[in-house]
Amino acid sequence: MTMTSPDKLNQLRQLMLQENIDALIVPKADEHQGEYIGAHSERLFWLTGFDGSAGFSIILPKKASLFVDGRYTLQATKQVDTSIFEIIPVAEISGPKWLAQHLSPGAKVAYDPWLVTEKELNSYKIALKDKNIIFLPLEKNLVDQIWLNRPKKTCEPIYLHPLEFAGQEFQEKLKIISKELREIQAFAAVITMTESVCWLFNIRGDDYSSLPTTSAFAIVYNTEKADLFIDEQKISEDIRQYFKGFINIKPFHSFEENLKALGLHKVHVLIDPATAPVQTIYAVEKTGGKVIRKDDPTIPLKACKNNAELEGMRRAHIRDGAALTTFLHWVKKEGPKGHLDEMQATEKLLACRQRFSEFKKLSFSTISGTGPNGAIIHYKVSPETNQKIAPNDIYLSDSGGHYIDGSTDVTRTIAIGETSPEQRDRFTRVLKGHIALATSIFPQGTTGSQLDILARHALWQVGLDYAHGTGHGVGAVLNIHEGPQRISNVPNFVSLKPGMILSNEPGYYKEGEYGIRIESLVIVKSLEIPKAEKKMLGFETITFAPIDQALIELSLLTDSEIKWLNDYHQEVYEKLSPLLEVEVQKWLNDVTQPLKKKL
Repeated sequence: MTMTSPDKLNQLRQLMLQENIDALIVPKADEHQGEYIGAHSERLFWLTGFDGSAGFSIILPKKASLFVDGRYTLQATKQVDTSIFEIIPVAEISGPKWLAQHLSPGAKVAYDPWLVTEKELNSYKIALKDKNIIFLPLEKNLVDQIWLNRPKKTCEPIYLHPLEFAGQEFQEKLKIISKELREIQAFAAVITMTESVCWLFNIRGDDYSSLPTTSAFAIVYNTEKADLFIDEQKISEDIRQYFKGFINIKPFHSFEENLKALGLHKVHVLIDPATAPVQTIYAVEKTGGKVIRKDDPTIPLKACKNNAELEGMRRAHIRDGAALTTFLHWVKKEGPKGHLDEMQATEKLLACRQRFSEFKKLSFSTISGTGPNGAIIHYKVSPETNQKIAPNDIYLSDSGGHYIDGSTDVTRTIAIGETSPEQRDRFTRVLKGHIALATSIFPQGTTGSQLDILARHALWQVGLDYAHGTGHGVGAVLNIHEGPQRISNVPNFVSLKPGMILSNEPGYYKEGEYGIRIESLVIVKSLEIPKAEKKMLGFETITFAPIDQALIELSLLTDSEIKWLNDYHQEVYEKLSPLLEVEVQKWLNDVTQPLKKKL
């Protein structure tokens, strides 16, 4: 018998009553606190029906709420039974503040300590400090107790990420981290994010749909050795030999036991309070150990790519550009006929990428939005929302892939037929912001937040803006959304450094009508400027795909902007044409012809 949302909520409340719990936090998270989780960990989706990438629910005895950000408010109202769950935009009120309004003094708030970080938990404690709230870490997750048909955890074999793509032996990475641990007098560091573990050991896996990683934990010691906690059936004999002498392979379920052992030895252990489950801190501290709260030491190391990683990313982007260009040609040809829909477009783009043997999987779920759906920033097409790509629509495609040597994330917005003066104006202002960021020169020590205004300036001049960041960090055959760097109007204090990769993606969205975004990836690079008094940096654009000239209002572009676009399109044609079929090659030549202002 299938349980309905009210059935699930009633059973959950019965358990809360038995445990004397006044509030239960149900996040979208697993024990690795990553962006992507497996079906085994989709507790929020199972309980509420909401399948967005971010959100959480708070359950009270008489009230239940689902908290989502601005990307998902519309989606949540369509997926969730709003008669039992109140949809709350986190921009209006945070979960901790909402709880402060609804709890009586002395109430008990329960949470799964494997699904919450210490940083997140502290935000609740600060908001509720005047109410003497009791925070109760659960030994058993209450949702799991009523989720009878819960899927089994994925257990795919891991494989080596070759040195020619990784660029650095795992032993060298261990040496660097061990040295850092000795400098702060730490005995070990706990690594919990799957992308951190896989980067460190030069391994990859397929436990997640859009993330080429494996579910695993690690403890790195100041002796240049490490323990890897993983389901042992994932490990081949070749990999065991590869790790021999440096990495001890231990059962995944023994991770907590090993943390407690560190505590019993009274040693100092580095744990990241922003990325690690709070249970890791409990396990060390409650048995007598000392936790040093510092950032995951792999984060800044993997953020700055080495030459092998950068070359792999460049190669992957040329292949991906050929796939995307083939797709764009197809949409431009077939779209005006009126028979294409968003789902067909998604399938065609995947097929274009799959033609390359180096392609492994999508780097995220493709955003394929036409007309009004394009105005939904993180739109996810489904049979219920699928729309025909109509003549005279604007169509937005945001997609990417993981290849053996690199990862991509690219957005192109194209006109299907005629365009309006307003649409051309908005598109051109987004393009001006894209060019301004791509051509920016800035001193060493500059943060992404300091550059963000460049991408918004042309929109601001006519009272327009967009409600998302301008750029996120990008991983190399890892998470396509990677920190710590980003370009955003939200303050970020991480300086941009050579080798970092970010997206450049300004946009504009007119609700109910159309959406525009132009996204390419860029590498931070050092610049040699004669007589410069500071070390200066700039960007190298590595995404190659045509930008639709049918949407450009030429009079809004300066001569230098036109030159940038013409130079970019010439490079697009030179790099991609050898990989294209004759018909697509001819089309690309036509749509990348130089623009010239009329006299």
